[in-house]
Amino acid sequence: MGVAQKGKRKLEHNGRSYFWYVQQNDEDYGRMSLNIVSEDKKFIVSFLVAQSVENKTPHIVIKGLEFVGLENHDRTGWVRVQTPTWDDQVITPGLVKKIIEWCLSPKEQLVFVDWNGNLIQ
Repeated sequence: MGVAQKGKRKLEHNGRSYFWYVQQNDEDYGRMSLNIVSEDKKFIVSFLVAQSVENKTPHIVIKGLEFVGLENHDRTGWVRVQTPTWDDQVITPGLVKKIIEWCLSPKEQLVFVDWNGNLIQ
């Protein structure tokens, strides 16, 4: 079953369809989250908006099975990893594309963080 498209923006990237939307996250004190999901639902991530101004480690929540660098990682549930610092005060299709490209590109090392963005040793 595909993604429900109502209320979501569509982005085509490298011949693949992604849907993205920003919504208030009740589980995170009402902060705004950018959610990105591929049409086949294998790629699902959530990124808290405006992390660049909070002086915390920016991170993304990986909810789906597809994320480069986690292929051989034994996991259950969501995983949070540190991201580069992006200009994320205003969510644009360009930022969404940048996040998708980062998630699907090889990385030297993944830095895991907890639910609050603190580094996990």
